[in-house]
Amino acid sequence: MRSWFQTGRLVRPRADVPNFVDLVRALAELSGARGLELSPAGRELAEVIGPADHYVLVLVDGLGLKLLETLPADGFLRKHLARTLQAVFPPTTAAALNTLATGLWPAEHAVPGWWTYLAERRLSAITLPFVERFTERPLEAYGVSTEEVFPAPCFWLWMERRRLVVAPKKLIGTTFSRYATGDSAHLGYESLAQAVAFVVDGIKRARSSSFTYLYLPQIDKLAHRKGIADPGMPGLLAATQEHLADLAGALPRHARLIITADHGLIDTPEERRFVLPEGHPLLQHLLCPPTCEPTVPAFHARPGQQEAFLEAFTAHLGQHFALITPEEAEELRLFGPGPISPLLRRRLGDFIGLSAEPAAIYYHGPKDSHVHVGVHAGLSAQEMLIPLILT
Repeated sequence: MRSWFQTGRLVRPRADVPNFVDLVRALAELSGARGLELSPAGRELAEVIGPADHYVLVLVDGLGLKLLETLPADGFLRKHLARTLQAVFPPTTAAALNTLATGLWPAEHAVPGWWTYLAERRLSAITLPFVERFTERPLEAYGVSTEEVFPAPCFWLWMERRRLVVAPKKLIGTTFSRYATGDSAHLGYESLAQAVAFVVDGIKRARSSSFTYLYLPQIDKLAHRKGIADPGMPGLLAATQEHLADLAGALPRHARLIITADHGLIDTPEERRFVLPEGHPLLQHLLCPPTCEPTVPAFHARPGQQEAFLEAFTAHLGQHFALITPEEAEELRLFGPGPISPLLRRRLGDFIGLSAEPAAIYYHGPKDSHVHVGVHAGLSAQEMLIPLILT
């Protein structure tokens, strides 16, 4: 691992360079939240963004710096690129959106990925949809509370501004959206044009200072299905840029538009998409199928089976993945600058898989058979570096 970082093969997460946590905390403080601790980089970001009557934060899911650079240099987004930021690790939506909700590093908020294992209940969960992994029944049906999965408090309530969330219609009113955005008003859109119209109209109607959050998952969705090299990607990028330029042009002069991403994206070649079907020898050593993310899987070994799993994993996948323990991840400060919380330590299990090249591990059970082409959550520059765009 250390050699991968030293040679620049992978990006080492750092708290002393501008990062997504810094941006989130800077925006919260600018919006009236008090008592936040800003790093020097966070303080500098707050100064660069500056005071405004209305802040509009657009999170373009998957728009990493490398993907942004495929757009024309004189286009709207690249012309207004202000900074390069590091994503949180893992660079994935579940970890980033919990940071956006709490202002905390993953080491603290304890949501490292799409899947998690609730050891106390012997239950596998899909975090953001808030459902059991294999039946997709709501976690509430198993008696699981929001606080059990998302233990850190939402700090949006500290903002002294009117808050509006604009997101795809199907995400409005979900357990996670209610948790992550406090008592904000919500509007669900069905097209990019409608999303822009909702934001502009919301600011026009505002009678006081406001904070608006717009979430755009379209690029990430296409990349998962078909990859970033798909012929449809340039058109989607261009359309996204056009609508964001329209949004910037429609905002009043006392508004500030902030555009960023939760992570970047990278394609995995077919030969490095590894499937563990039901009955695979590796699974016999595990309490549950791999959790966290396909590119950064967490493995929960059965009691006394750690060495047997390690030996079996090395034989099957050791050529493509290195395994580290949560203690080693903490020493490397992968999940943040501070200690890993006891809850995150439990959720990471016994081993975490990391790869120097794009690779992913998927469990295929009776109802779980997806494989993504475009992925994220790894430590490559394509996944870890995200833009900060300001107008």
